[in-house]
Amino acid sequence: MDKTFATGRNMPHSIHLAIAEHGALRVMGVALATLFGPVFALGAPDPTEHLSDHIRKDIGLPPRGSPLPEAPMLPIRW
Repeated sequence: MDKTFATGRNMPHSIHLAIAEHGALRVMGVALATLFGPVFALGAPDPTEHLSDHIRKDIGLPPRGSPLPEAPMLPIRW
């Protein structure tokens, strides 16, 4: 008989082992922290990074390594 599943309910046996090993309060606390905790995802890579400077110019992007353009400064009107 496979020890992965309990007989009768088809419930994974590992939750019962975790509760027996660590206690119900700790298992519930970790489950809630995992459920409601923050998700740290890696940022998506820049899809234009592999393009040559010629193609970047054709689609309106600056060449690689150039500083970002600054926003135009409008004169102050009182």
